[in-house]
Amino acid sequence: MSCFCRNTLGPLQLALPGLNISATLAVPGASAALSLSAWMGARGLPALPWAPDLSWLQLPLPSLRLSASAMATISAFAQLRADVMAQFGLDLMIAAQAQAFARLTATASARLSAMLGAGIGGLGLGWQQLAALNFAIGQLQAALSLGLFANLSAYGAWPDWRAFLAALRALLPLIAVSLQMNLALNASMAVQLSAAIRAMLAIQLPAIPAANLSLMAQLTASLSAVASLQASLGVSPLQLGFAGVQAMLSAQLALLLPQISAALGFNVSLPNLLALLPALPYCPTMAVTAPVVQMAASLDAQAVASMNWQVPSLGAVALLNIGLPVCALTAQLNAALGINAVLNAPCPICDAGAVLSAALSVGCEEARPGLCPGPAGASRPQTQFCLF
Repeated sequence: MSCFCRNTLGPLQLALPGLNISATLAVPGASAALSLSAWMGARGLPALPWAPDLSWLQLPLPSLRLSASAMATISAFAQLRADVMAQFGLDLMIAAQAQAFARLTATASARLSAMLGAGIGGLGLGWQQLAALNFAIGQLQAALSLGLFANLSAYGAWPDWRAFLAALRALLPLIAVSLQMNLALNASMAVQLSAAIRAMLAIQLPAIPAANLSLMAQLTASLSAVASLQASLGVSPLQLGFAGVQAMLSAQLALLLPQISAALGFNVSLPNLLALLPALPYCPTMAVTAPVVQMAASLDAQAVASMNWQVPSLGAVALLNIGLPVCALTAQLNAALGINAVLNAPCPICDAGAVLSAALSVGCEEARPGLCPGPAGASRPQTQFCLF
């Protein structure tokens, strides 16, 4: 038994006025901080200069035939299974537990429908703007502590490593998937992975209306922003209020930007800031480490080469488009508000069974042709997508 409890609606609705902030960010220097953070992020910074082992150039790396789009879909399957297991203790590879997750998604949609029916919807972007600025400040503080701005010349190109880095980057998503799915890196890896994804492709979730998904995305984004601010600043943003958090960030930035200007040798408040920064290549320090390289070299080349599959795009798989947002919402409700929305034991007046039955019997075939689970025990058609 797993359901998104309707008792969650009370505390969530009480928190909505504090979440729904539309105020415009008004912090001197915010634009420079955000620009510098984006510039670093596009280059794998902040990080120490990369110091590769020359012996890596002698390692034979297998070639992956799957496209970046195909790997994005496969990575999303692995992420969903890991999230569902971590948050709810459910294994999507087990039919009964996959059904429990379907009940969870149906009840989550029902709670969102109730909120929309009460006229709740459309949250402001105020907290998200503050969270983005806070993240940028954290990146700049890390860069200063590493001496990055005073030592940009150490982050040059690695021409001899171009082919190695290209081959390794293509394998990084597969390595992440193998860790999330606990796959052995031997000749059976492709068989293990295909069996796991086939099993998940057969999972049928009730359709969630677009309006519910939109509200879910807005709630998740606002809750995530509040949770990240709370973890970083050590205060409750909702108790301190938007103006109070903005004042904290403004004070931090007032101290930080002069230090960065001194390290760079020019004022970061200049309108042409990005034009004054060097055109650095991507720094692989964080991604290309000795353990990662060893894992890539240990991948079975034949197994990797055999992954020549027809993989649907990420946006075309209903399980992922519904399952991942549900996981994200429940995680952020807990992180931001301390609300454990999912119960594994029924309440005395639990409506989960009725909600799921209604979700599976009303409008499913029209909403998602070929994907309707149908009545219990009935033959269930597969999706129109072929993974292999």
